[in-house]
Amino acid sequence: MRSTTVRGSVLAIVVAALLSGCGGGGDDGQPKSTAPADNGVAALAPNEALQRATTAVQNAKSYHLVGDVDNDGQKMSLDFKVTGSDLGGRVSTGEGSVELLSVGGQQYIRPDEKFWAKNAGAQASDEIVKLMGDKWAKVSAKDDFSQLFDVANIDELLKPDGTMTKGEGKEIDGVKTIGLVDGDKSGTLYIATTGEPYPMRMEGNQDSPGQITFSEFGATFDDVKAPPEGQVVDFDQLKNKK
Repeated sequence: MRSTTVRGSVLAIVVAALLSGCGGGGDDGQPKSTAPADNGVAALAPNEALQRATTAVQNAKSYHLVGDVDNDGQKMSLDFKVTGSDLGGRVSTGEGSVELLSVGGQQYIRPDEKFWAKNAGAQASDEIVKLMGDKWAKVSAKDDFSQLFDVANIDELLKPDGTMTKGEGKEIDGVKTIGLVDGDKSGTLYIATTGEPYPMRMEGNQDSPGQITFSEFGATFDDVKAPPEGQVVDFDQLKNKK
């Protein structure tokens, strides 16, 4: 998996206990909780366990990603909701923050004033802020800004840099996990060993600190939707101001 840089770095999730009602003589008639069943990933080879985790996320079709990572010495915070190929969220650094939205293949960005001031210069920044207000800027997939959307690409996040080995697991919010250590020892991916084998958390090492957590698998995110046309400007107009 990617280390906890901008390409890879996951709120721990709680795998809900299965509740089953038991009838019959001598029973108090109340539902009884049972522990989630072992999913078998702990017995698999590392690459097989990773494939199970990747498939589980793909089958869930949606998830919430939150993290704090180190990008070449710069601290970066991520918060994204992903549903299918659509996503919405925010990337924040010491140089400002950018809201990102991708719906139906169309990408939008909404940077704050601090971001424009740092990246566009004072005069251009003032003009851009006046033009945008609180609107979204529509960007092309070929634009440099489009690369920002890669931070929420689950396939890239879980992709190993080398040959993985099994590491020690840990209990995360009451859920037992197995650890998969990347080949360069830059990070560890923790996968739930009970219930669905979801990726629970990715943690970096001392040289590449940070972590990303995943939660809300299979949730419906109604707020991930295209903005109204009146709230959108073309990014090409903004580039002419720089």
